[in-house]
Amino acid sequence: MSRDMQGEALDRLHAVIHAHPQWQWEIDQRHRFTRVAESLLDMLGHQREAVLGAPVHAFMEPREAARTERFLAARPSAFSCAITRHRRADGSMVAVESDAVALKDEHGQLHGYRGVALGVMDLTHSENVYRMMAIYNTAPSALCLIGRDGRYLAANAAYVAIHGVPAEALVGRKVAELMPSAAPGIRKSLRLMDAGQDVPAQEIEHQGKHYQVLANPVHNLLGQVIGITAALNDITDRKLAEQKLAEINRQLEYYANNDHLTGLANRRCVDELLADEVRRAMRSEHPLCVLMIDVDFFKKYNDHYGHLRGDDCLRTVAAELKKSLHRYCDVVGRYGGEEFIAVLPGTDAIGALKVAGAIVHAVNALNLPHTQSRYGRVTLSIGAASLGKVPHAQGVDRMRDTLLQIADRALYKAKLAGRNTVYGLSTAELDDTQD
Repeated sequence: MSRDMQGEALDRLHAVIHAHPQWQWEIDQRHRFTRVAESLLDMLGHQREAVLGAPVHAFMEPREAARTERFLAARPSAFSCAITRHRRADGSMVAVESDAVALKDEHGQLHGYRGVALGVMDLTHSENVYRMMAIYNTAPSALCLIGRDGRYLAANAAYVAIHGVPAEALVGRKVAELMPSAAPGIRKSLRLMDAGQDVPAQEIEHQGKHYQVLANPVHNLLGQVIGITAALNDITDRKLAEQKLAEINRQLEYYANNDHLTGLANRRCVDELLADEVRRAMRSEHPLCVLMIDVDFFKKYNDHYGHLRGDDCLRTVAAELKKSLHRYCDVVGRYGGEEFIAVLPGTDAIGALKVAGAIVHAVNALNLPHTQSRYGRVTLSIGAASLGKVPHAQGVDRMRDTLLQIADRALYKAKLAGRNTVYGLSTAELDDTQD
C-alpha cells in the first residue's frame, strides 16, 4: 500500500486503474460501494443490489472488517496490493488484491476511492494457502510485510513478539513509529528495489537488541514494487561478542602504546613518533626538539619512602608533565624507570629551554617532600636537544638516535650542574661533546 505515493508512481497507478474498467470498483467517503464491475461481482459471489450501497466490510469476518476500516480511516491518498478477504454468498472465502487512488472534489476534499481488483484467490479449498500461512506465522525468524508508505501489512508471531503487541494492533501502523531505527533502511531499500538492484543486509538496533534485516521486494501482478517483505534475525549475541573483542583489541592497542603506571606513551610509541617527526622536520626544515627528563635522586626516594610511594610520585610527575605541554602536537612519554621524554615538533632550541624551565618550575611548585634530596623536595633535571641542519642523505633512524643521544648528554650536563636545572645541546654540537 502507499499512503503518500507521488509523481510517476501515482501517475502509473492512475493509468493502470483506468486501463482495466472490467475490474473497477468505487466507494464513497463512508466506504460504501457505489460502483462494481460485473466481473468483480462474480468474484465476490453476490448480486449487484446486495453490494451497491453496502460498506466494503459488510462481507468480511469481524477482525478483517476492523483491519480494513482502520486502514481506510487513515485516509491514504493511494494504495497498492491491498489484500482483503471476503465471504461469498455460498459461504466460501476469497482474497482480492486491489490498487486504488483517492477521489477528491473541486475543493480537494476526499469523497471516496476508485480502484481495480488485480487478483483473486479461492481460500476455501486452498490447503496450500493455509499451510503457507501456518509456516509464515510459526517461522522462527521474525517476518513482516511492509507497504510503500512504511506501514505494516502483516507480521508473524516472532515479529509481533519483538514489539509485544497483538498482530491486529501492529497492522496499519508506521514502522518508524514502532522501530525508528528501521525507517531509513526502508526508504533506501525501496530506492534500490525500484532501480532493480539487490538490497544488501542491514543491521539495526532496537530496545537494546541487534537485528540483521534481510529485505526483498513484493511485486503486484503488473510487476511493480508495492512493498517489502523483511526477515529480522536476532544477532545480539554476535554483536556483543564483536563489541567485546573490539574492546579487548582497543585495550591491547592501548597497552602496546602506553605505560601501564602513568598512562603516558611508552618507549616504543615515543621512538616511532619521534622517527615520524624527524622525517617531517628533515623534509620541511622545521625545528624539532626533545627533552630528556629525570626525577632527581629517585632511587633514594624509593629506598626511603617505599616503592608504592615511588609509584605515586611518578604518576604525579607524569600528570604535571602532561599539563605543562599545551600544544596538541607535543607528546610526553615515560622512557623507563624515573626517566621521561617530551617531543616538541616545531619548537626551536630557545623555545625548548623555555618549556623545560617551566616544567622544572611546575614540579618545584608541587612541593612534594623528598628528605633525601638536597632540595628537600622532588625536583627534575632536563636535557634539551634540538635538531640542527643535517644532510638529507642522513637516515631517519640514525638522526633520531643522534637526537636522543644528544638529549641524554644534555641531561648528564644538567646533573653535573647540580640537578634541578636545564641544559641544552644541538645535534650540530655532537662532535664537540665526544670528549
